[in-house]
Amino acid sequence: MKLLSFHLAARPSCSLLVGLSLGLALVCGECFAPTARGERPFGLSLMRPDSLAGWDHGAEPPRGWTMVDGVLTGARGASPLLSGYTFGDFEVRFQWTVAEQGSLHFALPEVPDGPGLRLTLCEGAGCGRLTDGSEELAAGIAVGPRPNGWHTVRLLRADGKLTVWIDDAFAVEVAVDSRRRFGLELSMLAGHGEIRSLRAAEPAGKWLLQDPDDLADWDGNKKSWRMEGDELALHPQGLGYLRSKKEYANFTLSFDYKAADRCNSGFGIRTPPGGWPSGDGMEIQIWDRPFDEPLNEHSQMAIYGNVPPLARADRRGEWNSVVVKADGWMISAWVNGELTQQFNTLHHPELKHRRLQGWIGPQDHRSAIRFRNLRLLEAPPGTGLVTWLDPRPMNAVQRVVDRLMNTESLSRDDGVVSHAVSRRISGSAPRELVLAKLTGPGAAVRLARANDSGRLAFYFDGEAAPRLECEPNELYRRAVQISNDREPVLTCLAYEKSLTIVLRDGKDVDYRIEYLTFPEETPLETFGGLESVPRGWPHSALYRQHVMRSGVHREKDAARRAGSKPKTIAPGETATLARIEGAGLVRWLKLQGEPKVLARDDLWLEVTIDGESRPAISAPARLLLPGFVDGGNYYNFVLVNRNGLANMLAMPFGAGITVAAVNHGDRPIENVGVELCYEPATDRTREDIRGRMRLRGTYLPASDDTDELFRIDRAGRWVGLVCDVADGEAFGVADLFVDGRPADGWNATSLARFLGREGNDYRVNLSGHKAGLAWRYLLLAPVDCRESLRLTADTKRLPQRLIFYYSAP
Repeated sequence: MKLLSFHLAARPSCSLLVGLSLGLALVCGECFAPTARGERPFGLSLMRPDSLAGWDHGAEPPRGWTMVDGVLTGARGASPLLSGYTFGDFEVRFQWTVAEQGSLHFALPEVPDGPGLRLTLCEGAGCGRLTDGSEELAAGIAVGPRPNGWHTVRLLRADGKLTVWIDDAFAVEVAVDSRRRFGLELSMLAGHGEIRSLRAAEPAGKWLLQDPDDLADWDGNKKSWRMEGDELALHPQGLGYLRSKKEYANFTLSFDYKAADRCNSGFGIRTPPGGWPSGDGMEIQIWDRPFDEPLNEHSQMAIYGNVPPLARADRRGEWNSVVVKADGWMISAWVNGELTQQFNTLHHPELKHRRLQGWIGPQDHRSAIRFRNLRLLEAPPGTGLVTWLDPRPMNAVQRVVDRLMNTESLSRDDGVVSHAVSRRISGSAPRELVLAKLTGPGAAVRLARANDSGRLAFYFDGEAAPRLECEPNELYRRAVQISNDREPVLTCLAYEKSLTIVLRDGKDVDYRIEYLTFPEETPLETFGGLESVPRGWPHSALYRQHVMRSGVHREKDAARRAGSKPKTIAPGETATLARIEGAGLVRWLKLQGEPKVLARDDLWLEVTIDGESRPAISAPARLLLPGFVDGGNYYNFVLVNRNGLANMLAMPFGAGITVAAVNHGDRPIENVGVELCYEPATDRTREDIRGRMRLRGTYLPASDDTDELFRIDRAGRWVGLVCDVADGEAFGVADLFVDGRPADGWNATSLARFLGREGNDYRVNLSGHKAGLAWRYLLLAPVDCRESLRLTADTKRLPQRLIFYYSAP
């Protein structure tokens, strides 16, 4: 049995390979000694030397542990550390030390939720005691102190047995059913303890590509790939992937690669047929770049576009060894034995929508690259340890990003409250003008301005010096960047206590700042640069708007679809296009038809939920899909065009949903259909979905006898406004009344100030003004009301308009 241990044969004095199948070979002390220059240590490092990455997947956040220079230190009372790895056959080695009377547990919890095996490590009698649940399998041995304080342990699970050696001495061997699979967990029983050099290896698995005949098992542009000896060589011809015909779910993939200077490549995994890895599956990035560049979502070993790597360990211009482990929702990667990526994708705003099975294969990205030793060890299907699936509390940044990327989060009454503040001064302002003083815990999420004069400074938590200072046109990239929009700026500048925003040397000041306050229990870390934001969250928002610009919107996800074949709808006819029974959540509604149907208001869509007597939404399709009246896809989070025109505002329903098309015109409308992407309720989600607020869309015709843009006479959350301004009639916002009281910061002297940008020919992430329509979606800072909400204009001449809001079922 060959292990993923990176050419262990180079160290013949170690007996790992010899007699492995017997499970009796002793590990020599050399395996734990520092390696000579050029040699590689055993197996894969299961820890980073500077963080607890890969060991933060327990029922509670890590507590009582520190990791400094590769030494993990814990004390009694520390929370257990649960890893993101599971194994069948494996070998694990590490060093440990404990203070007097100290002891620690190295546990192997059983997949999916059994107590599993538990190994006690201590000095004195009982070291190596092994239990299986409540049953003691071995009493352990007596272990004395070591001269340098550090002990060694080796666990080998193979051929239906688990064998343990401690300090080079045989400790225990027991039978373990080969069908069982285990995770890894660390905990302190007493006193103080330390662990270092925790490394593991698995069987290497089957060969994938070893000779030309193996290419018969692969699809793609085979003319670009050639077997040259034992190497798979790319002779670039375009952009694409060599794709395995077989689909893989859980596996450990290993290969070596050698890339040309600045080569851009990658390895696709779990990609559905017809899909593209970075948009529909996952791509493990291979990119030869200088080491002085900061890590981002495109760096070596990133989950491309979504999760930056933990670190880099590649050697440019040389052969590098890579291991990728896909285990349920867990994705891990190592380069040259060092952990460079580890993430629970179930708790990621984008990757949680990806399938857990698909094809694999290397990328042709017009860059020369070579692969060898491609091998794959398949693991049983499943999602790993059940604790991995437990919900995790979102911190402030995660809540904000999730609103952009998963609008269903807006349908929960989450206790987050939106506010606005505005500041206007004509001519020269005071040299230091305070734009806003905000009280936490909160976050500034949207900043709109009339010009780029002056310089902004952000003072957090009462500090004397600003943590962030820049010119206004630089703010979009200096703050936490979650969109490409320079104006208005969408961000998440979180603060625990307070945030004071100052403008220096500004002129003709007109700022509008929207911010949130969070419930006290929300985890929140004050902005301290990009290091203070969760890895993989702002990055995924940037990539989401990027792929939406290309029309990619999770078309290949595992959610269900409902719809109808295109129909011709006669004048005055109402045609049911889709119906779903029971409870569930529609993630997007897609109109299938010719774009010309949006040129007029003849085609209306009606959405009826929960068997109500009146539609929750009834409006012209042109207002439901404002971004496409004149133009294709663009950077945004709500509207997308691929095989139809889709609106991404989520629609929960508790007792069925029906979508119908109505022809209000005087001629037939041909080839009209809809497609719904939806998640049916399960036993686990039914109560949550039924309790969510429902999306509603109120249509109001043009009028000249009221200044009321709209009103909501129930508890709800306002999330969008679309207006038909084709006749050029302009209006501003006079006041917003929430539960009968005026709300600060909402007066806008023009429609442009309400939208956050001047002009009438643009489309940005959450607003636009184009082809006679103006729209704005309030995904970051929706406005809540408990009784009523009323928005008034500065004129009584108002256009037709559509208001989106969520309200209680």
